[in-house]
Amino acid sequence: MRLVAGTVGVGIAVVLGLVMMAMVAVVGALGSNCGSGTPTTVTAPAGSVKTMGEMVGYLESQSVPAVDAAGIVGNLMQESGLNPVEAGYGLAQWNPGWWPLVSSWIRGQGQDPNSAGGQLMYIAANVSQDVDGEKFYSGLRTNLAHASTPQQAAIVWMNDYEQCRGAGAPGSLSFNPLSPCLGEQRETYAAQALAAAKGSRRTGGTMLASLTPSGTCNASYPLTGSVKGYTNPLGQATGVEWERTDEGVDAAMQPGSPILALAPSKVIEIVPNFNDQPALVCRITAGPLQGKWWYVGEQIQPTVAPGQTVAAGQTVATYAPTGTAIELGWWEPNGRYPLGHPGYEEGLATNAGADFRFLLQALGANPGTGARQSAGTTLGNTYYPAGNPGPGPA
Repeated sequence: MRLVAGTVGVGIAVVLGLVMMAMVAVVGALGSNCGSGTPTTVTAPAGSVKTMGEMVGYLESQSVPAVDAAGIVGNLMQESGLNPVEAGYGLAQWNPGWWPLVSSWIRGQGQDPNSAGGQLMYIAANVSQDVDGEKFYSGLRTNLAHASTPQQAAIVWMNDYEQCRGAGAPGSLSFNPLSPCLGEQRETYAAQALAAAKGSRRTGGTMLASLTPSGTCNASYPLTGSVKGYTNPLGQATGVEWERTDEGVDAAMQPGSPILALAPSKVIEIVPNFNDQPALVCRITAGPLQGKWWYVGEQIQPTVAPGQTVAAGQTVATYAPTGTAIELGWWEPNGRYPLGHPGYEEGLATNAGADFRFLLQALGANPGTGARQSAGTTLGNTYYPAGNPGPGPA
């Protein structure tokens, strides 16, 4: 069988152009869901959805994380070769008992049940609205949350949604290699699907919203890149210029540009004198890097306060009119300095900074390699240093 993920609850849509009183009324009624990442509607594809990359892009536009979208499309490739009229009921090869519900729902949206667009809309609704979830795939969304790679998402989808006999238990990140379900091929397709979508992510479609410090809904923003539930911290900034790798990663931009929380976080403190400027220190509270501490410092004006919890994509600071650019990076947990501080000297790249640059790359920030701007390794190969975080060998 085939299908998509589960339980997200009811989110809110921030309608641009509403007067402030109307927006506050919406937030008053639904404020706790603002920033939950839950879209309220599924929209039809605006363009072609024939290729792996186009299908991943569409699912991302409906707020399905890139990793999950690639895992889903990898399964669709295995099931039907991405052919919506493949014998056996469509892209996901829904079984005969499921297909009538699939086709009825698609017709209800004014779409053709035999089209790739209509079937992908149904899959997106499975993920965001749990459509038909109780009947067929209970627990799918919770299980997908455990996947941190497209290959893992492909296996969760195979076990929970496709329910291929003999593959693996629901929620499992592993499978029986002797089963006829070809789990390894699904993993390969999922990796190919994510690669095919690189550089072509859509900016349209359903966006996510977050709360501002005053309690109103922030501007809509998309989750980006391939780290589930996290976003590019400079995704709304203008005129971004990425600079060197040092204790973190330096960048400049237009004054007033918003700086976003890269992950769900709790604000730990605002250090008043970080290179004679402030630094905002946060702890990640959810996702694959839960428990890690990060910071943004120097040329910033914080917009949040210690003790405050923030959603991924929420504005936590703005770029100040004057200063020495900003530095983003990993902070020593319960410490007083950046993680890469021990042994740091001016002009050196640290392993903590290089790995944070690698994370920024995964979040879709396009920070470049930083080569020749500082001495040492300027771009790492993991999100967080496992060994020496300072300068020198990792």
